[in-house]
Amino acid sequence: MIGKTMNKWTLLVCCLLLLAGCIGRKSPEVTYYSLLTMEQLGEVNAISSHPEVRLGIGPVTIPDSLKRSQVATRQHGNQYEFDEFNRWAGVLERDLAMVLGDNLGALLDVKKVVTFPWLNYFTPTYRVVIDIQRFDGSLGGDAVLDVRWAVADAEGKEFLAGGKTTLSQPLQGPGYAALVEAESLLVAELSKKVAGEIDSLVKNQ
Repeated sequence: MIGKTMNKWTLLVCCLLLLAGCIGRKSPEVTYYSLLTMEQLGEVNAISSHPEVRLGIGPVTIPDSLKRSQVATRQHGNQYEFDEFNRWAGVLERDLAMVLGDNLGALLDVKKVVTFPWLNYFTPTYRVVIDIQRFDGSLGGDAVLDVRWAVADAEGKEFLAGGKTTLSQPLQGPGYAALVEAESLLVAELSKKVAGEIDSLVKNQ
């Protein structure tokens, strides 16, 4: 009888110790990221000044596999990993549109930049449409942006410029902060390419 009581007390103490260990152990904190604009990267050098131009950015589309809050890293070939503790602070498509709009506004000195969908009172001079095929990277490796893009008229019916662009950027560090910075640099490079085409369109009108 005493032996059974001792076994029960021993089991109870072990359970309490395990519970205390679980309560005292903290889970890793989640880190939230947003893409960096060219201004935040210190990369802005305006290529021209077109304050009379109005830009409409969007729609911006991304693969279904990237429509989640976790930051994606590519492992091997078509294998992805989504880290629970490294996440986007907002919706990635909207973040891309906002950063692209900020970049183009700075590069072209455009004051009126609106992201899709815009209200009826706004009619853009040019509309920038972005369809991202790939936007990821490997930690300690390269970030990659594969995108189809177009500059169109206000209604998005007439193609004026665009094409398919693939860019890569080596990470300057081992972690997710370095990955997001590299991805931001890729968006900056795309912005420069789109800005150059818009500048040519304005000058050739």
